[in-house]
Parts: sequence; structure tokens; C-alpha cells
Amino acid sequence: MAEITFFHYIHKDTILHRMDGRLKLLCLLLLSLSASFASQLEHYLVLLFVVIFALLIAKLPIKALLKDIKFFGIIILIVFVVNAFNIPGDPIPNFPITSISIQGLITGLRFAGRLTIIIMVCAVITGTTPLITIRNVIEWYLRPIPFVSEVRIATMIKLTFMLIPVIFDNLAEMMNAQKARCVELRKNPIKRINFIVFPLLHQTLRKADEIAYAMESRCYSEVRTKAVFKSNKIDWLLLAVCISVFLFVIL
Repeated sequence: MAEITFFHYIHKDTILHRMDGRLKLLCLLLLSLSASFASQLEHYLVLLFVVIFALLIAKLPIKALLKDIKFFGIIILIVFVVNAFNIPGDPIPNFPITSISIQGLITGLRFAGRLTIIIMVCAVITGTTPLITIRNVIEWYLRPIPFVSEVRIATMIKLTFMLIPVIFDNLAEMMNAQKARCVELRKNPIKRINFIVFPLLHQTLRKADEIAYAMESRCYSEVRTKAVFKSNKIDWLLLAVCISVFLFVIL
């Protein structure tokens, strides 16, 4: 079994695991917005420090998370390359590729850094929050909005988060199986991708079908008992830290 930790809940008894889910979701929003608005080096350093500190107090496996970020490496690389080649500016001295400018390189690094920080923040939140809590929090926030089925939307988001780790697990298993069968030695990259994409799509759709049948067999209903949330001073202190980071970035 592949040891994938991204978007998996890891049970621990820490401050972040016990934190009020409503405030934790606000922290996710504030840190994600902070990463999106970050423009200076000190902004990225502060955000990186906050993420690493959160990983430490949550007792999450940092090395495993950094190792698993390779699954997002292609997306991060594409973001970097697109910005590096498309942003006009001064050419890099003594660099063979003249289409890459200094401004484009800096912009590409900024966007890649933002995306990396957002991914790490999401990993912290999903690693310390059970799916049922995420669902209840989303339902709580959507409840005051009229003409919106908060239970249905929250359940759909919960199922989405449930399928994300399944996709990564299946992808890791298929990649290991291909290595064992020497499929990765094929020279044609199209064929190598075909050996991953179609089985992965089949496994994902089959899992979604199994979940639908399981919910139907258990007579799933939108009429459910409302969740009760409690917060303490430490939860509000952590939220204040995230607000301070957000204000530091935008001001």
C-alpha cells in the first residue's frame, strides 16, 4: 500500500486537531488569501514559517508531506514555466534561453511559491480535520443563506474530499505496479500515460459508484442532526495569528 499522506486525516491529539472547525476553515481562507497576495520575500518567509510551525504542532509527517508534493510538481512546474516565458522584461545575462526574462523568472517563482504554500496549508487542514467535521462546518456556514441546500452542498464537498486521497492512492499503486512491470522503460510517453490515465479513471468512477450505492442502501437523507461546535481561547488565538499574517501581507 502506498504511503500517501496528502489530504488524509491523521489522528493525533494536538491543538490543531482539537481546534474548532469553523475557525480552522477561516484560517485556511486567510492563509490562502495571504499566499495569493504575497509579493515580497518576507511575505513568503512568514507564510512558510507559519506552515512549518503548524506541521510541527500538529505532529504531521513533514518529510512524507514534502515527498508527496511531487504529485503536484508538474502543475507547479507548468505555472513556473508559463510565467517565466510569457512575462516580458530584461533578458538574463549569459543565459542561453533569451525568451526568459528576469521579471518572468521572478514572477514564475512567486506563483510557484504561492501554489506550494496553498497546497501545504490545505494538507495541514485536511490532515487535522475529519471529513465529517469539514462537512458540518460547510453546512454551518451555508445555513443562513436562503434558497440554498446546505446539506446537499456540504455532502458533495465531503465526497469530493473523500475521493481526492483515493485518487492519489490509486495513482501511487499504479505507478508502483508499472515500475514492477518495467512499463516506465517504454520510450513512448503517450503509451505510458495511457497505462495510468484510463485505469485511474476506471478506479475513480467505480469508487464513486460504490459510494452512491452505499448511501442509497443506507437510506441517506438530508434530514440530519445539527452539529454543535465549541471554541476556546487557544482557537481564537490561532485565528488572531492568521489574521495578523493576512494583515502583514496586504498592508
